Amino acid sequence: MAFAGLNDADVKAALDGCAAADSFDYKKFFKACGLAGKSADDVKKAFATIDQDNSGFIEEDELKLFLQNFSASARALTDKETKAFLAAGDSDGDGKIGVDDFHGVTVYKRSSGAPGWSLQSTPVLSVSSVPYKAKDTTKIKMAFAGVLNDADITKALDECKGADSFDYKKFFKTCGLSGKSDDGVKKAFAIIDQDKSGFIEEDELKLFLQNFSGGARALTDAETKAFLKAGDSDGDGKIGADEFAALVKA
Repeated sequence: MAFAGLNDADVKAALDGCAAADSFDYKKFFKACGLAGKSADDVKKAFATIDQDNSGFIEEDELKLFLQNFSASARALTDKETKAFLAAGDSDGDGKIGVDDFHGVTVYKRSSGAPGWSLQSTPVLSVSSVPYKAKDTTKIKMAFAGVLNDADITKALDECKGADSFDYKKFFKTCGLSGKSDDGVKKAFAIIDQDKSGFIEEDELKLFLQNFSGGARALTDAETKAFLKAGDSDGDGKIGADEFAALVKA
């Protein structure tokens, strides 16, 4: 799991508590999984994991896949849940959640006039009661914006829409990553390594395509295992930076 600092049983209980569509309650979830009781530093680490494109903000498409940071097989939030979650956390109305905003929704909030963080009760979010003004999302923000060409990314994703059609060599070539510099490949690795562990694990590989577009499908188990096997040259069950570079250039 991306949130290795949390108790697996607590995470499972939190996910089970919102398995049904439109049942997600951010306050209940953060309390059940244990994040609400973590230190400010741990909450910042959680923010960094959810901020998949390392932009310094959590945008709507990243919020939609929020639960999948805790388990690759978790459902996506519904549009209603996503918009309500964003409305609760977006205190300055800029359409995204910054690190300070995130502290607020995880129950932590900066004390007035004090240096640190203090625990503060946050009202329970009701999906039906939170007003939200929809922002223009006609073009989904991609994690690799500025690194790869949007048209090339779209073409690469279109070529592997069907289940079990993913071919990593073809994908890297079509999206243009195989032709990028070592620095460009390192940036790509950092994006996919969502928990900043220095390795890409199997659950992160399963969500590989969603780093390129929030609406992309998850890889099948067969695709994920084949992808991992191709990149895991030392057999440790994960892909390091050098292994990823070799995979991209293969």
